[in-house]
Amino acid sequence: MPRLSLLALPLLAAGCTVGPDYQRPAPTAASQSPWLEPGAPGAVDLAWWDSFGDPELSALVHRALTSAPDLKEAEARLAEARANRDAVAGGRLPGVEAKGSATENRLSENGQLPIGNIPGVDREFRLFDLGFDASWELDFWGRRTRQIEAANARAEAALFGQRDVMLTLIGEVARSYFDLRAAQADAASAQALATADAELARLTRLRVTVGESSQLELERAEAAARTSAAAMPDVEARAAAAAYRIATLVGAAPEEVAPRLRQPAPLPASPDRILVGIRSDLLERRPDIRRAERELAAATADIGVATADLFPRFSLFGSIGQQARTPGDLFAGESTRLQIGPSFSWPIFSGGTIRAQIRAADARAQGAAARYEKAVLGALGDSEAAINRFLNAGAAEAEAGAALERERAAYALAEKRQARGEDDRLTLLRARESLLASERRADQARAAKGQAAVALYKALGGGWR
Repeated sequence: MPRLSLLALPLLAAGCTVGPDYQRPAPTAASQSPWLEPGAPGAVDLAWWDSFGDPELSALVHRALTSAPDLKEAEARLAEARANRDAVAGGRLPGVEAKGSATENRLSENGQLPIGNIPGVDREFRLFDLGFDASWELDFWGRRTRQIEAANARAEAALFGQRDVMLTLIGEVARSYFDLRAAQADAASAQALATADAELARLTRLRVTVGESSQLELERAEAAARTSAAAMPDVEARAAAAAYRIATLVGAAPEEVAPRLRQPAPLPASPDRILVGIRSDLLERRPDIRRAERELAAATADIGVATADLFPRFSLFGSIGQQARTPGDLFAGESTRLQIGPSFSWPIFSGGTIRAQIRAADARAQGAAARYEKAVLGALGDSEAAINRFLNAGAAEAEAGAALERERAAYALAEKRQARGEDDRLTLLRARESLLASERRADQARAAKGQAAVALYKALGGGWR
């Protein structure tokens, strides 16, 4: 009968799991609504960096995904979380431990036993012990089950944390690349403008000598030339800083990639249309939302772990080995020792500590739920803002392009008038200045659109897969 009772213990252990069962939060009404901004419908492009048609950018992204320190750190955290999960799962199985000892012992003559009055008992002796101890805590209240649930959820949270780092890394590489090419385009425009301003100042100086221009006009022309020249170091520094930042992001020494990147190249062409998908799909694509949801699951399971401490713990214990006073008798049959049986412990009084720990676990779960809700609302807000920014950046680029075309037409007309002798060279140089300024604004508008495209792709959660 006792054997049947022991066999029934595991069956009873599977029948009760305390604490709340986790239910994934239902999609909010906000996430089920259509986009407020007029985004283009269609599946989100996951490998979006290739949509810019720039092989250098694509190569940098792929290099970052294989060697970036930030990603390696996130992968290490993921490996740690998975190892912790395996350690918790291993605690559900019986534990077996090998033990051995060899001790010199001396009993007190004035102790509990009157050693000196017992014939044949030596107060000094050696004792050799070798054996195995085994123990198994029965999961009556689901304490181990909840611990495994929490560990699994934390491992999955670490996985989505790693994917969030991946998404952020891709976005930072692309953003820095646009910073680099925008600074290079700005440097070229600034150099051309500085050259034109210097020539304008030279001609104004000549006109002053012949009395055709005033000293005020000369002062203004020379100030404009100096201002244009002063802008050059800043834009060159911006380009260098972006190149070095990219090197850090991809996990390379500056000398490995910066010299190549600092060679001027055109701005990548941004797509005119970005597919934004269904608004509710954002909850599945955004790794920060998935991580927050898994952290909520872990916190919910922790409530069950804390609640199980209110109930008794039942264990099976066994120990077998050989014990003797001399090494020669250690392996004799008479030296075998054996101990087996059940045990339990129950914190009948803990001064309210356990219930306080349950309340603390419940509060942590409520905090995790609030963080999940914040992640969902933040993702929706980020995405709507990113769509709006991209659409407006596209409109600004179109306006800047139209203005540039008008300036080009005006400059062509100025060239014809100067060739026919209707205007002097000074007028042509001023038209050239206006054209260069318009080209610079158009480059800045293209760069802003590219940055807006990167921000939108990142907000939509594409890239980590």
